[in-house]
Amino acid sequence: MMEWYRSILAFHVIAIISWMAGILYLYRLLVYCAERRHEHPKVEDLLKTMTRRLWKAITLPAMIASWIAGLAMLHLNPGLFKLPWFHVKFASVILMTVSTLYAGKQVGVAQRGEAMPRGVFFRVMNEVPTLLMIVIVIMVIVRPWQ
Repeated sequence: MMEWYRSILAFHVIAIISWMAGILYLYRLLVYCAERRHEHPKVEDLLKTMTRRLWKAITLPAMIASWIAGLAMLHLNPGLFKLPWFHVKFASVILMTVSTLYAGKQVGVAQRGEAMPRGVFFRVMNEVPTLLMIVIVIMVIVRPWQ
């Protein structure tokens, strides 16, 4: 069982790195969509293509893979549910998922050419995954309240 767990953990970490790269870059692209997309039709088309591909090919699949691997590890080690630090980590992962799904919704808004929040809003939203990542890493590595 430990060999399976470690293999799943490796996959989980790889998926999380991909998820974080995707969500951080996606929010940056949404800043550009909000601020620059009407400057030139070719810029708008390029931003639409970049956001759509990043969302569909990297960010969303990486988030799903992270969840699948994480739930598989929980199945193999259900004792994690009893640890206080895990509850903070799990709540942070849920918030990260909400932040990611919101970004995906905004990709759809950009694709349809609808009105978007201002660029400054996406600049602030770009910090949310970073702060959540810090909390998650501290919970997993430091494991306070164990």
